[in-house]
Amino acid sequence: MAVAPGDYQEVPNDVSTGSLGIPLQKGRQQQSSGELGNLVDSEAGEGSPLARKKLSLIAPLTLRREVVLDTALSRLGYDIVMLTIRVLPFLVIYGGTTAMIVCVLLKYRWGVLMSMMLYTLFVLLNSLELAVFGLWGILLCWYNGRNDWYAMYRKENFLDDRSPKYRRPVAAGSSQADPFSGSVGGTGDASPTGGEIVSFPMPSAEWQARGYRELVWNDVFHILMIPNYKTPLECLHMVMDAVQRYSFARTHLGICFAFEEREEGCRAKFQKLKSEYGEFFAFVTAAFHPPDLPNHVPGKSSNECWAFSELVKEMKREYGWEADDPRILITVIDDDSELHENYFEALTYNFLQVGESQRYLSLWQPPVLHFKNFLNQPMLVRQATVFTGLHELACLANPIDCHVPFSSYSLSLMAASAVNGWDPDYISEDWHMFAKCSLMTEGRMRCRPIFLPLLNYTPEEDTAWGTIVSRWTQATRHSLGVSEIVYVATSMYVGMLETRSPLRALRYLYRMLPVLGKFISVHFVVSTLAFWPLLSHILINAYMWHSWCYVEDLNDTCSSCCVPVASASEWGIDQERVVLNSWMVYWIGRLNACLGLLLLVAGGWAAFYFHLVRDRVDGDYSKDWVVANPIFLWMRSLLEIMLVGWISSVAFGS
Repeated sequence: MAVAPGDYQEVPNDVSTGSLGIPLQKGRQQQSSGELGNLVDSEAGEGSPLARKKLSLIAPLTLRREVVLDTALSRLGYDIVMLTIRVLPFLVIYGGTTAMIVCVLLKYRWGVLMSMMLYTLFVLLNSLELAVFGLWGILLCWYNGRNDWYAMYRKENFLDDRSPKYRRPVAAGSSQADPFSGSVGGTGDASPTGGEIVSFPMPSAEWQARGYRELVWNDVFHILMIPNYKTPLECLHMVMDAVQRYSFARTHLGICFAFEEREEGCRAKFQKLKSEYGEFFAFVTAAFHPPDLPNHVPGKSSNECWAFSELVKEMKREYGWEADDPRILITVIDDDSELHENYFEALTYNFLQVGESQRYLSLWQPPVLHFKNFLNQPMLVRQATVFTGLHELACLANPIDCHVPFSSYSLSLMAASAVNGWDPDYISEDWHMFAKCSLMTEGRMRCRPIFLPLLNYTPEEDTAWGTIVSRWTQATRHSLGVSEIVYVATSMYVGMLETRSPLRALRYLYRMLPVLGKFISVHFVVSTLAFWPLLSHILINAYMWHSWCYVEDLNDTCSSCCVPVASASEWGIDQERVVLNSWMVYWIGRLNACLGLLLLVAGGWAAFYFHLVRDRVDGDYSKDWVVANPIFLWMRSLLEIMLVGWISSVAFGS
């Protein structure tokens, strides 16, 4: 896999595409969105059992506009949807604010009050989710961190069956002998504890004999993909040290580094990492993303697109694995992420327990928490860190939330192959991959939680101001995810046409609307939370001051009065008094008060969330007497929210 760009060979005359269906041109594979082709057909063949399994369980749409939009009317409809959804964010965020100000100037008070009341209620519900499910998520993380996932699986499925078929392999470097050490079919390498382990879980005749069904623990294999660019070795060491603690790493975990070829010294960096960690994993390999490929936008998504295509070819060439092997799970993480030591065990457990009909229509995500350098973060940045982490945790813990993956996630190789891998021309690869999977599976894809927190770093510089600027730059990059709204809406239109059935199209729309709504609401709330509640306070207080002035003037007959008595009705004093005493003003005031209280409560949970993961945080937390005590840290969190919470929302949200 670590091949120089010039080493790619021309395709024979009788082959028009590579092993992944990638068109080959001038000796180098050219990839763009949709060019990966059908991985299953190219690797396994349309008539293979694996291909039939993929088609029966996933049955993906193609979403090919050039095929589906085959009439002038369908193309016109597509253009209308595209134009509408492109201007929608601007109209809502900026146009909505402008419209309310115009309503104030034109004295259309009821429209303003109704809008502000509905908005305040909407944000209040989001804050309630943060406060309630944030705490519930912390409790779930505490509970799940204590689980022995393999023991749970064995107890629930085999009633403590100790037959060799279900024995647990011994991880390299394990300090404890596994009471069920043994191989799964055939001989293996000698383990450090004297037991026999599986050297590599190759496709076995036993598994095929089961008809590609009844997956058991030892069948599941993990591949960790680590996209990186100019990442310090110390950071990659942290990532590898964390996953090395996985008890099945030697036999059931492979590592794929996704480097950018334009990084100087990346091949030497990979060789160093491979020499240091190769013995602890089933394999350690790398892909090197060439620069200047057509339709490849520099970033994580294009890097993963290339790495995935290279990985699939290597698995076929070196190990005989098909592109749609249902046993394999791919986990994508950022290059500064520390996975929980039991994450892959929990992932295996959840993958097997969810059932065959859902395991290939699911993505799994741990709660992402930017707490790795928590002790060094400035107060302003720390507030953004706290609420970002709590928001992700609360959404995962909320059973009715349509959650979308953030930063790091896992999915089956079969699902990734069915949707032709990652697209190279999008920035928000996490949102885009989930949207693509949902769209191509007619809205059946779900993001499921694994409550074992993943820790990574908030951008950090040498000075506090430099850190704030870096965090702001990261926030602006995250805001580019608004483009996914356009992708989802237009692809929904194409997908509904591709179904060729009104009933199926309606079902498709019903399943996809929550995804589209989630994408819109996240950007809508983040962009307006800092200003719209403040605007409602200003408007109501301005009314109150004006109206009080008018009432005082009615009792004043001097020449200095603001409003002569004779002109009172002309100024609409009675109407403004009605506005101020309306039930909408009453509820806006109380909803805003509840909103502030809930944000304080939710922010306070961060103190207990920190102490749940404190041993994984950089630095010595015990040296700070405030941080070392959960109650004192909770009190400090509340104080910081009151002091800079709004400023942080403006800087990193709006």
